[in-house]
Amino acid sequence: MELFSEIYSCYYQVVDCIVREAETRSLTKKEMENICTRHGFAESGLYILPKLLGGEWPLLKHDNEGGFRAVTDGHLPLPLTGLQRSWLKSLLSDSRFRLFFAEEELLILQEYVQDARALWEPEDFYYYDRYTDGDSYTSEEYRAHFQALLRGIPRRQYMTISYQSRGGNRITHHYLPLKLEYSLKNDRFRLLALPRNGRHSIYITTINVGSILKVTPLPEYDEEEIDFVGLIRKSYYREPIRLLIKNQRNALERAMLHFANYEKRTKKIDEDTWECLIYYNNSMETELLIEILSFGPAVKVTGPESFLAQVKNRLQRQIDLMGGVPSRL
Repeated sequence: MELFSEIYSCYYQVVDCIVREAETRSLTKKEMENICTRHGFAESGLYILPKLLGGEWPLLKHDNEGGFRAVTDGHLPLPLTGLQRSWLKSLLSDSRFRLFFAEEELLILQEYVQDARALWEPEDFYYYDRYTDGDSYTSEEYRAHFQALLRGIPRRQYMTISYQSRGGNRITHHYLPLKLEYSLKNDRFRLLALPRNGRHSIYITTINVGSILKVTPLPEYDEEEIDFVGLIRKSYYREPIRLLIKNQRNALERAMLHFANYEKRTKKIDEDTWECLIYYNNSMETELLIEILSFGPAVKVTGPESFLAQVKNRLQRQIDLMGGVPSRL
């Protein structure tokens, strides 16, 4: 765990859960796989367990019960390192990060890192692969709308939302906000919400947060459990995207993190190749296409034919822009 990205990160937290549990009782490999799935990503065990069970991370040992016990016998609270405080100070300069905190919380965080040196500034980055007309994250109105949605989602609180459609019309309706998503390509947040009259429908409305004109919380809450995953699954195409991932330049781990927000299934084909199935719908298609192409030759698309045709078309367009090299696709 020598890299900063692994200190206290998702993988760190998963390992911490395994070690804490193994301090109290014997753990089987199956139980550790369940912990990985519950606290990490579906494929976290592919990376974590070989290192734990193979001894590369010497935190567990075989016991007399046929399982594994922790070599430690107690945990202490861990303070932030100087590097972490510098990292946190850089995050505080990101206007998207600041959306998730109230002003008083931001003041506390800023005071905590005021003497730290930032690792980077926003102007240090140039994003060549995303649109430049993203949301206005520093707008007071935008922050107010975002914070209202952020409060309403875990409460299952109905809201009256007015927004401007693509055609320029003002639309007002009662919604149950379900989830906020971020589009890296468009640099925009979008809201997934269920219309009030669509309680038993598969229809989920997607609203760009930047197009919202007004958010009014209602004194009404949804008491029933909504099968959000089930609603999304009903919108998927019948056939998932099929990828073959060659673990070159750490491609597997990068892919698992990059596609973490998509439902997927991954299995090992041979010593150096994994097959990944990504389930998607029409609203995800273009963004997924761009994200997959960003991996270059480390990821190969094998289906479905409709998506594969889009990959070939996009690559041919790029070739034509670079001088019209004859197609070999």
